[in-house]
Amino acid sequence: METANNYSGDCPIFEICARIEAQTAELYHYYSELFRENPDAAQLWRKTALEEENHLRQFELADRLYRNAGFAVSVDPERAHRVCHKLGTLLSHVRQHPPDLETALSRAIEMEESLADLHMEGVVRFADDSVQKIFKAMMRFDQEHVQSLKRFLAIVALARTEMTG
Repeated sequence: METANNYSGDCPIFEICARIEAQTAELYHYYSELFRENPDAAQLWRKTALEEENHLRQFELADRLYRNAGFAVSVDPERAHRVCHKLGTLLSHVRQHPPDLETALSRAIEMEESLADLHMEGVVRFADDSVQKIFKAMMRFDQEHVQSLKRFLAIVALARTEMTG
């Protein structure tokens, strides 16, 4: 779904995507605390949470600075609302039923891969290429966190198999 928009107020899709990033960061900060006994895991979760907070700031920046810029929304706002609701439910669930490290990593990877289109470069296309390039440059710095989660999951899984095998 792609809809053109030229507006002079807050963009609801920016707001809902910023909320998704905030909830994801909150989840990862929770995991950082939950797995604090494992310094490498805690550091990875903290780093990933900070990257999600950076994504949040990108949406806030887009909403503040480019409200009058022409752009096309490339994501279904209803899907974004559903994702936001599911993340809220997930946060409540993991606080009541904390996962083990391997499960947390696996689920985070699945979540990140399924939500990739809700990051800034997947949500909006600005008519002005210079504006679009600013956001692409910011995204380049934190694209690798899914790969970091996958590498750490492989280490955790290997350690588990070595202990049981």
